Amino acid sequence: MSYLQYFKEKKIVVAGGNGFFGSHIVDRLRKIKCKIFVPKTKDGIDFRKYEDCFSYLDSTKPDIVINCAADQGGIAYHRGKQADLFIDNMLMGMYLMQASQQVGVKKFVNIVAGCSYPGYVENEEMNEDEYWNGRLHESIFSFGFPRKASTVYGLALKKQFNFNSIHLVMANMYGPREHFNPEQSKALAGLIKKIYEAKKNNLPTVEVWGTGKPTRDWLYAKDGAEAILRATASYDDIEPLNIATGIGISVAKVAETIKNIVGYRGKLVYNTTKPDGALHKTFGIHKMKKIIGWVPSTPIEKGIKETTEWFSKNYEKAISY
Repeated sequence: MSYLQYFKEKKIVVAGGNGFFGSHIVDRLRKIKCKIFVPKTKDGIDFRKYEDCFSYLDSTKPDIVINCAADQGGIAYHRGKQADLFIDNMLMGMYLMQASQQVGVKKFVNIVAGCSYPGYVENEEMNEDEYWNGRLHESIFSFGFPRKASTVYGLALKKQFNFNSIHLVMANMYGPREHFNPEQSKALAGLIKKIYEAKKNNLPTVEVWGTGKPTRDWLYAKDGAEAILRATASYDDIEPLNIATGIGISVAKVAETIKNIVGYRGKLVYNTTKPDGALHKTFGIHKMKKIIGWVPSTPIEKGIKETTEWFSKNYEKAISY
């Protein structure tokens, strides 16, 4: 883990470090001697307010800020609150980066959702040079656009102030500590909950939204956390960089894998009146492999098994988070 030496003795703020993905980054940083700051909303910190961003970063004086702060969820979570999600995520992204530049942060690591890519594409693989080649998918535009806009703001700060920010575009992440409550869960977590509860309650069928045909690039959160820190240690270009597996697996395949791991013997029923979202969302990883010399190591079966085990052990907490 030589890449972790880059963080030795540094002060690092992980915005969103109490959340699903941010907590895995914090776990990995704890393996090296560095000072980690994890801001908490329960302490009254609101990164939608510039003064909170500035005062927190001015008081902690970090060398690095890793921005995992976001208000997001699956397709259903975005319905009826598109404007709220748009402004919340726009403000957090811009204010955290602006305040980081103004207090002298040496490196800003911007975690960008893969839904910031064009949502209607012919190619099954999305590469960084195609990042601007089309409009976002309508099911997730109100979150995807603020994340895309944050990459533009990073470029503006680079040109005006030579501010160092990197923008890492993430595949569909899953893993322990993910949101499992029905209001906010994404596809994989939602399926684990449905199938686990169907077995527990001896239900004959489980409804799966859509056709099951859409393919996604499923990235295990622990692998994603490692990739973020590897990229932080070695990447300094303003251009976006994909962090992904490069492998597309259908929703139907994921559902069957969960069914087998859980041991559910009922039937999966696909509700084709529900939206599929973008049909293909697999990311090119040629640039990632060249720059950070790494690929994810966790097979989808192992990742789902570990996630399901965590869910089972933490059921009450998981369904309310």
